[in-house]
Order: sequence, then C-alpha cells, then structure tokens
Amino acid sequence: MSERDERDKRHKRHKRTRWLAWCAIAILASSMMGTACADASPIVSGGAKPSPSSVVRVAIAPVAPFVLPQTKTPEGFSIDIWNEIARRIRRDFTWVPVATQADVLPIVEQGNADLAISAITMTPERERQVDFSIPYFDAGLQIMVRAHNDSSFLSTIWSVPWRAMGQFAAISAAIVFVLANLVWLVERKRDRNFQKPYWRAIGEGLWITMLIIATGEHGERDEPGLWKRVLVPAMWLIGVVLVAQFTATVTSSQTVARLQSNIRGPDDLPGKLIGSVPGTVAADYLTERGLPFVSMNTADDGFRLLMHGDIQAIVYDAPTLQYWSGRLGSGTLAVVGPVFRPEKYGIALPNGSPLRKAINEALLSMYEDGTYELIQKKWFASGS
Repeated sequence: MSERDERDKRHKRHKRTRWLAWCAIAILASSMMGTACADASPIVSGGAKPSPSSVVRVAIAPVAPFVLPQTKTPEGFSIDIWNEIARRIRRDFTWVPVATQADVLPIVEQGNADLAISAITMTPERERQVDFSIPYFDAGLQIMVRAHNDSSFLSTIWSVPWRAMGQFAAISAAIVFVLANLVWLVERKRDRNFQKPYWRAIGEGLWITMLIIATGEHGERDEPGLWKRVLVPAMWLIGVVLVAQFTATVTSSQTVARLQSNIRGPDDLPGKLIGSVPGTVAADYLTERGLPFVSMNTADDGFRLLMHGDIQAIVYDAPTLQYWSGRLGSGTLAVVGPVFRPEKYGIALPNGSPLRKAINEALLSMYEDGTYELIQKKWFASGS
C-alpha cells in the first residue's frame, strides 16, 4: 500500500471518529434539555412538581378573623400565618379570592390553586380530597345568642321584627283605605261631609273607619241603612283581626327573646330556631343530630336574624363567634357554653404536593421561635 493511500485511510478514520463524537454530544445535550423541560413544567393537578421559581396560587375565603371580609388587601390571622410561611420558604405567591368557605377545597382539588388557607377544618372526608399541612389552629364549635344583660328598653327595641312590622303596616294601610272608600260610597248621598272633593271626602272616610275599628259604632242608631248595618260590624271585625295580628307579631318576637335565655350549650338546641352556614362543619354537626337550621350566607346575615328574633341561636366556629362578639361592642350578643366538637384548621394542598414538607417545616420553626405566638396574640387576645 502506498504512503498516499495510508494517509487517505487515516483521514477517513479521523473524520468518522469526529462525526461519532459530535453525535454523542448532540444526544447528551438533547437528553439534558428534555430533563430540564420536564422539571420546569407547571403544576396543574395533585402530584405534579412545580418549578421553584413559579408563583404559588393561594385560595382564600372570607371568615373573620382568619380572612377578614371586605378589606382592600387580604388581612387576618391566616393571612399573617401564610405571609410568614412564604417568607421562610422563599416563594412568591398570588391570592385567589373565592366567595365562600365551601369553594376553597374544590378549587385546590381541580388544580385552580396550589393551596388554600382560611379557616379550613381538617376532617377524614376532606383528607380524601386533598392533603393537609400540620394543624395551625385548634378550634371547635360554639353558640351565640342575644345577650341577657341589655336593658329592658333596648331588649324590646332589638327584639321587634321591624321588617315584618313594616309589611304589616303597609297591608293594614291598604285595607283601611279600601274600607274608607266603602264608607264614602255608603255615605256620599246623605252626608254633606262626603260630598266634598274626593280626597277630602276620603279623609273623612279614613277618620270614620278608624272610629268604627276602635269603638264598633258609627252614626245614628235609630235609622241606619241596610248597608251601614252590614258595613259597621264587618269593619269592626276586620279591625279586631288586624289588632290581634299586630299583637301576635310583637308577642312572638318577645317569646323568642325569652326562650334564648334557656340556651346554655348544645344540649339546649333541640326545639330552638338555629342559624348556621351550609357546607361547614357546624352545618354537618346540626344535620347529623337532626337539628334543622336557617341558612346564613354571611356573619352579618346571622347577626341580623338573631337580633330581629328570626332565630334564637347561631352555631358556628368558636373563634369567629368570639371575634365578632368582642368587636360588636354593644353587649347585645354573647357566646355561651363550652367549645364542643373540637376541630383543627390546616392548609389544604393538592394530593402529593411537594410544598407540603416545606410548609410543615416552616410552621414547626414558627412554633419553636415564638413567631406563631406573636401572630396569635395579635388576633386573639386571650389565645385560642
């Protein structure tokens, strides 16, 4: 073999070696890029791994004092707890507000939020839907009623069902107006007072109607017409019914107020008018014991129902009732009886979320260094 042929052979062998080396490098680079892309894929459901740089979506629902309602920026005990956790695990986050407590778990379960924090009770049923952090608050249920130490005058004013009274007054006014027109039709041909312009004549009719309702009499006894003999007793009976209905409305509200003084704990709830929020542990507790309840959408709804005598007690989470009882300040509402149905609040996460371990470690460190205690004292003067 000539020297030239030997050089050509070596050149081809080196060329093939360089080509194989470049192929190996390209395959290795492609594999590394694929792995990086897989690690950086966003989380959309339980079990997927989020990127360390992704923004955590935190679902919250208004329930004082854990998440205060109607604030420009989120405030509350749970808000402060999460802010501190996020600082310790070094994660950026964004709030995902939802309307009610019942909405927070479905949002996490469906992958529309990476976690939820509010006043979420940990139960075996919910553990099957989502994962929970270690507990960060000990709670339970309690009962709120109207206070018994308010003055008799204020008690009477608060117990009057003003909405029902307004409806009653409107219906009564309409009935009296119709009766006044009947008096005008009967008397307009024989009585000069009813021969005036219509509205002045109706004024006379209203006055006569009120006299008939009050006394049961009208006009001459010796020469009443047939229509007057029928109209006067009928109007008097209608007046008796109206007065009786008015008395019953006021009396029933006073009876409810008196019955409230008998509520001292959960054993006193049967037979009482109870208010609670559907979809909560409190509602489940009442349902399990066969106790019907009036649905409340917000705390304000419950307080209004309680003060107007439409319900006799509110059964709900003890911290929330204690918070509002202390901040209303008027002394008209009181939390009574012991805390029952003990429960714990936790942070809800999708099943298998890698955030759980970091959150638990942050909570444990907050317990250890006293940060948790400082936040708790800020929102609960006497502790949980």
